[in-house]
Amino acid sequence: MTIYKISDRHPWVVLIHGLGATEKGWLEPLEERILLVSFKTLLKEESEVTPFVERLKGQYNIATWTQSPYCLIDDAARELKVLAESIKSKRMIFIAHSRGGLIARCAMQKYGIRPQALICLSTPHHGSMLADFTMKYFFLLQWILPSLKGYKASIMELCTDSTFIKELNSPQAIEQEKDIPHYDICGNSTSFFHLIRIWSLKLFNIAGVCEKIFGNRSIPELKYGYGDGMTSTQSCKSPLTVEENHIVFPVNHANILIDTRVWNSVKTILQKYDDNQD
Repeated sequence: MTIYKISDRHPWVVLIHGLGATEKGWLEPLEERILLVSFKTLLKEESEVTPFVERLKGQYNIATWTQSPYCLIDDAARELKVLAESIKSKRMIFIAHSRGGLIARCAMQKYGIRPQALICLSTPHHGSMLADFTMKYFFLLQWILPSLKGYKASIMELCTDSTFIKELNSPQAIEQEKDIPHYDICGNSTSFFHLIRIWSLKLFNIAGVCEKIFGNRSIPELKYGYGDGMTSTQSCKSPLTVEENHIVFPVNHANILIDTRVWNSVKTILQKYDDNQD
């Protein structure tokens, strides 16, 4: 767990990472990796890499942690509950990346955690067709990416027809979080796919090839203008996010964490809940 506290006068920002990642994504993104893929590779064409925590320091109290390895969403939601209770403040804002947004919503629905607002970055609220594809061909993919084996149950939760996704978006569940403002920021660029290296081999642009072969049948997560390589812009809008709070930038699933335009949008939202701002 990582805590940066300024004073009780300042609100808390709780950062929640996504599947297969750690808190390094917020603290030291160039040291982060997802499965076999290093963020250093994914972000190598970025001219500036400023960690999210560095942007927040001095203005907000900050808390983040690394979820237990291979944990399911409910397990991570209970971890978030413990962290939120340890802060002992009613002035909390959650910022979540990818699956982290589902963890936040689960904690709000099941454990009564009440942040002032939830800001999601590329969260697949309605599941991921990429997860559907992964589970359909899991037997083959696990030989290419052996580390997938430990995440099988977690990936199943992210499928569009999973029990978890259905329950999360049921009318009864949504009722438990309807008083909390929701913001969804997401990307529609699949650019990072052609940068991925496995061992010493540079992969071709998977997203571009899929789109050429399958055309409109290509899943939106992999289709430029419709997804960020991992999530689709359509899925990245919770049932409680009003249209003006659904913001799309030309970023991918990795650089959304360091993009200046995204940060400026997040900063504007945070200022609405900060009494210390002029």
